[in-house]
Order: sequence, then structure tokens, then C-alpha cells
Amino acid sequence: MKLLFLLLSLWALSFAQDNPLRVFVNLTQSAQIAPDIYILTLTISTEADKEIKALSLLGRVDRELSQLGLSYSGGNYWVDRKCFMGKNTQICEFSAKAFYQFRLKDAKDQDLILQKLAQMEGINFSIHGTQWIVSANAQEAKKQELMFSLLDRATTFTTEISKKLKRECQIESISYDGPLLYSPIYGEARGISAPQPTKDLQTITVFMRLSLVCK
Repeated sequence: MKLLFLLLSLWALSFAQDNPLRVFVNLTQSAQIAPDIYILTLTISTEADKEIKALSLLGRVDRELSQLGLSYSGGNYWVDRKCFMGKNTQICEFSAKAFYQFRLKDAKDQDLILQKLAQMEGINFSIHGTQWIVSANAQEAKKQELMFSLLDRATTFTTEISKKLKRECQIESISYDGPLLYSPIYGEARGISAPQPTKDLQTITVFMRLSLVCK
């Protein structure tokens, strides 16, 4: 009888080793992160009776803005011509526009931009929106932090499931997705001493797919 029990035990052990159990688990880890870049998007416009005058005004605006030493992209411009007949002659008017997007570390710097534009004659400007965002560097740093946190959870889970199943479980593969960033709704800036949208915390999430093999 003892011999039969021993043979059955060895067979069961051999069967478990030859037929490993695979376990698949999805884990998520989230954290809040403070945005660190303030986006200000605006358009500069002007009108003149000659195209060269309109372009010269936009060029002066570009030089004035660059002297502020603030980070921006854009500067793209376009010119529209509108002609009509006057007294026996054709009269043309030119309207020019340029697009700018500033990336500021401090929202207070937007006042420097708006005040500079308000002091310049012959131009108009319109603000299309403002937004706090999380920079790529900040996202990557938080992503790595969440990935290591998920790895700690995966290690703990592997130990616990080994106890539950009474098997030796090991991590077979790990894959990550994300990060996903959930941003709050932002306000718009208006006026020269413009309001500053709140620097609301945003939520960043990383996903892990975990594969375990238990023998």
C-alpha cells in the first residue's frame, strides 16, 4: 500500500512538471502628476495696402517676440489679397496672419507676451486657448516609476499564487502598455493681465500584461 502511494505521488509530481499551468494577469498602476508646461496659442494679424508692408509688420512682431527669450514654435504666416474696383482703378488690400504657440514654464510669462503685442501698432492678436500639459520628459520619468511599481506587484503576486496553487510559479513574460494621460478641462486666457488656469493634477496610467508558468 505504501509502495502504491509512493508511486502515485511520483506520478502526480511528474504529471505536474510535464503539464505546467499558465496564468495570465493584467495589472494597472496609476499616479497623479503635476503639469509642467503651459501652452499659449495665438494668432497675429495685420492689414496693409501693400504685401511688403504686411510682411514687414509680421517680421517686426517676430523679432520682438524672439527677444523675450521664451520658448515657442510656429511663426508660420500667410497672406491674403483682396482686390476691388475703385474710381477707374483696381485697389488691393493685403491681410497677413502668423501663428504662434508658446511653451512656458510659468503661466505669468504670458503677460509679457500680451503686453508686448498690445504696445505694437498696426497689428491685432487673438488667443485661441491655453492649456497646462505634462512634458514628455516628465511623462517618461513617471512611466518608469510606475513600471517598477508594477514589477514589484508582479513579484509579490507570483509568490502569493505559488502558495495558493501549491506550485512553483515563475514569471514567463512581461509586457507594458501606456502611459495613458488623463487631463482636466482647461480655461482660456483673455485680456492683457490674463487669468492663469489652475495647474490641476493629471492622472497617468501604465498597464502590465503578466504571464506566469506554474509547475
